[in-house]
Amino acid sequence: MAAAEAVGRDTLPEHWSYGVCRDGRVFFIDDLTRSTTWLHPRTEEPVNSGHMIRSDLPRGWEEGFSEEGASYFI
Repeated sequence: MAAAEAVGRDTLPEHWSYGVCRDGRVFFIDDLTRSTTWLHPRTEEPVNSGHMIRSDLPRGWEEGFSEEGASYFI
């Protein structure tokens, strides 16, 4: 599942939201219990946003990855 499809609000159950870590990993927040998980609440699979903030890049730049795994910079 593509990251954009996996984390869209319409794919999350009611009362769930998400955040993205600096390394591109997506975490999910159960707003009712105020708990978090690395696994998507519907698919029970981890999701990566495809973007990663690297310390060796200039400020404001991120490394992204295409579905095929090719690296690009944003």
